[in-house]
Amino acid sequence: MNIVYLHSHDTGRYIQPYGYQVPTPHLMKLAEEGVLFRHAYSAAPTCSPSRAALLTGMSPHSCGMLGLTHRGFSLENPGRHLASYLRENGFKTVLCGIQHEAADPADLGYTDILPVPSKTDDRSNAALAAEFISAYRSEQPFFLSFGMFNTHRPYPEADPDIRADYVMPPAPLYDHPDNREDMARYMTSARVMDDCIGIVLEALARSGRASDTLILYTTDHGIAFPHMKCQLYDTGIGVSLILKHPDGFPRQGAVDALVSHMDVFPTLCELLELDKPDWLQGVSMLPVLTGSADQV
Repeated sequence: MNIVYLHSHDTGRYIQPYGYQVPTPHLMKLAEEGVLFRHAYSAAPTCSPSRAALLTGMSPHSCGMLGLTHRGFSLENPGRHLASYLRENGFKTVLCGIQHEAADPADLGYTDILPVPSKTDDRSNAALAAEFISAYRSEQPFFLSFGMFNTHRPYPEADPDIRADYVMPPAPLYDHPDNREDMARYMTSARVMDDCIGIVLEALARSGRASDTLILYTTDHGIAFPHMKCQLYDTGIGVSLILKHPDGFPRQGAVDALVSHMDVFPTLCELLELDKPDWLQGVSMLPVLTGSADQV
């Protein structure tokens, strides 16, 4: 089974599947076909610590990522990254677009790093990821990490059909024209992100790879608004998390289990029937996915 890991920047839960009027139809379809966790949380409200926790299965203070990589912080043991672990277990590991767990992504165990034209040109990068999927012919399973710059600031100008005067800023922000305009621009950024996800998912479907590929979508932390990103509130660490199994999980739709990003690594180990490394601090979500338990 292959894995496609789709991740956006600074999105929190402000997408259509979580009840917001944000135009993300591809993510909505993914949620309807998979499992959406209503109460998923990152292990930190900033980028590198959050991503490091997800991809090592360890808390930021345990894996060493206490700050941002471009500020000099780093993993104590990059060999504990998910890409490195999967590579050791026979996967082709491919990075396309954004990552924020190392100054040099080659340290993380990727066998291939696609030569993206720009770290912020998500549409071009999505086309590269789709091209990789379409051209892949090997029997070796692959792990593809497709990281998007959206919905990070600066946001694009709002699309004409997203009219700011008919947009509600996210709570607890005041309903003011400037905040409405800012939210309209966020919604436009989210649309770009969703379009890119659609490009990758369409490539999976066209290639026939959708029938043997596990899809994971999440983000790093809350959106870049006051009292959210960089803040230890629910709005700072509450994240989107959607999983879709090629054969479908016994349990589908929205679930209310309280889960952490750190639970993803052990869950993947169980789904892939791989031994769980001894450094993992999370708990497998498989009992929730199979319907045998309501909480992990």
